[in-house]
Amino acid sequence: MAAAIVAAVVVANDQMREDNPDPTQAAMTAAAPTDENGLPTLNLPAPERVEEPEAAGDGDCHADRGDQKSGAGVIAAFNHAYYSQRNGEAARSLATPTSSVQPAPELQKFIEAVPVGTNYCIRTIKLSDGVYLVDLSLMKPGQPVDRGTQTVTTQKTDGRWFVDVFK
Repeated sequence: MAAAIVAAVVVANDQMREDNPDPTQAAMTAAAPTDENGLPTLNLPAPERVEEPEAAGDGDCHADRGDQKSGAGVIAAFNHAYYSQRNGEAARSLATPTSSVQPAPELQKFIEAVPVGTNYCIRTIKLSDGVYLVDLSLMKPGQPVDRGTQTVTTQKTDGRWFVDVFK
């Protein structure tokens, strides 16, 4: 009878090992997920959405008329006067008197050097009070997109915003 009990315990122990394998063994024998090249991949949760710096509008590239109600608004208005209206006088009127922007007659010469039919869009990101990072994309007829970034300082005077310095 003792032999039968010992045999039953041995059989039960063997069955428990098969049903509940050692966790360290399971970890070593489990196959990690792999990519199309057979390399192991990590199973990470999706990244959390992070807020972008404050931008004009929704931060998308735009070419609106702008206004003088904000720094970003006057940057849009300046670019609209320059590229859409092609008007040096209108563009210069949106700059402070001491601005780095050329006087209207010289500014008009630069505008006339831009091919007619050129489209543009800007993305404006506020860096600090009155200071913006402006990403300008120019689409000249028959040419690849020309893209540049500059820092634009704006200034509020008598309740209206003006562009001041382009760097």
